[in-house]
Amino acid sequence: MNNLEIAEAIWKRQYDTDFALLDTPQEQIEFLKDLLLKNKENIIEAEKLPQFAPSGVQLTNQINDEFAPHKPTEKEWMKRWDEVNKELVLPVIRNQEHLSILRAEQELLIRKLKNARKRLEVLTTYETHEVQKIPTDLSSENSHKRKPHTFFIGHQKNLRIPKGKAWINFKSLATESKGEKQIEIIDFGKIYLKRNSSDLENTVLWSPIKFESTNDGTEITKTAFDKAYDRHNTDI
Repeated sequence: MNNLEIAEAIWKRQYDTDFALLDTPQEQIEFLKDLLLKNKENIIEAEKLPQFAPSGVQLTNQINDEFAPHKPTEKEWMKRWDEVNKELVLPVIRNQEHLSILRAEQELLIRKLKNARKRLEVLTTYETHEVQKIPTDLSSENSHKRKPHTFFIGHQKNLRIPKGKAWINFKSLATESKGEKQIEIIDFGKIYLKRNSSDLENTVLWSPIKFESTNDGTEITKTAFDKAYDRHNTDI
C-alpha cells in the first residue's frame, strides 16, 4: 500500500462519514480547510524532528569510540549496535514514514478542496443560469420542466416511449454514467447520473459535475419521474 492509499484509508476511517453529512459545497470547503490547516501544523512539527539518520560507518565509528581502548566481545558490540539503531536510526525512519503519510494526506485534502470549490463554482453558475431561465409564469408545469428528467421525458414521449420504459431508459443512462461519465440530455445539456445505492430501482441521482462522495447529487425518484411524465405536454 503506497502513501496515497494509506491517506485514502485514513480519510475513509476518520472523515468520510462526517464529510458525507455536510449539506453544501461551502460546508465541505470549510471542513476541508480546517483539516488542511491541522495537517499542515502536523507537517511543520514533524519537519522539526531529525530528518537524516547516521550512516552505518558513522554508527560503527561511534561504537568503536565508546568501547576504546577496551575491545568488546562480539555480543557486547552487537548489543550496542542494536541500542544505537533504536536511539538514532529507527526514530528518524518512523518520522520520515509519518511525514510522507502527512504529505500524502495534504495532497489528498488539496485535491478534495479543489473538487469542492469546482462543485461550488459549477453549481453557482448552474443555479444562476436556471434563475435566468425561470419564466414570469411560475406555474408548476413551467417549474418542473427545468429539471433534467423532464427534458428527457419530453424526448421519450416524442418517441412514443411508454412511462415504464422511459424510466428504465433513464436508469440505464445512470448505470452508464456511474457518476463519472458525462451524459447528454437533449435540450438540457451534459450532466452526471448515478443509481442510488440505497434504492437502485426507484431512485436516480444527478449532478452537473462528477460525483466525489455519497453526499453528491440531487435525487430523482420514480414517483417524481412518473408524475412529470403524466403531466408533461409535448406541445409545450
